[in-house]
Amino acid sequence: MSLSIERVLSEIDQLTLVEQMQVLEHLVKQIKQSVEAVAVTEKPKHKVTDFYGIAPNLLEGMDAQVWVNQLRDEWEDREAWKST
Repeated sequence: MSLSIERVLSEIDQLTLVEQMQVLEHLVKQIKQSVEAVAVTEKPKHKVTDFYGIAPNLLEGMDAQVWVNQLRDEWEDREAWKST
């Protein structure tokens, strides 16, 4: 952590709880505006239509819910294996 950040944090620690909340509100507002600005300027990498026909036989006649359930089971099996 840089010295300037440490200095700012030290100053924040000296503030009252109400003043600390004001600092927090300011930061949240500033970050939200920055994120929104990025979201507006960035274009999506792909359009949904780019994926049309990419895997036409993916389910091979299988019911979509059955397929989703199998994927979830596989994921749970992988997670259980990782935790052992």
